[in-house]
Amino acid sequence: MKVRLENGLGGCRLAVARWWNLAGTGLLLLSAEAFAAGGKPATMLVNVADTRQLDAGISKMIADVYNNNLWLYGLMVVVVMAGMGLALGYAFDRAIGVLGIDLGKLDHHE
Repeated sequence: MKVRLENGLGGCRLAVARWWNLAGTGLLLLSAEAFAAGGKPATMLVNVADTRQLDAGISKMIADVYNNNLWLYGLMVVVVMAGMGLALGYAFDRAIGVLGIDLGKLDHHE
């Protein structure tokens, strides 16, 4: 493919043409997905964790909470994620301190 540059704008025109082709392909794929998903939406789906093979322990407790109360499960996930973030942040802050890297306040000398 040979592109002729006119006044330095040929590359810009080529880039714009490529973006239009990309946008057109995206719209085509989006519309194809919309037509493929015909019919009524499913309304009676139930997500349940299978606890038949689990032994008594933390995994079974978490699965039972998921099956019985999704709000409590969501709260548990948020608390555990916050706790893990706090623990990892503290651990890595201590590790960086042991390595001798000072991540404290920066002094700017002008």
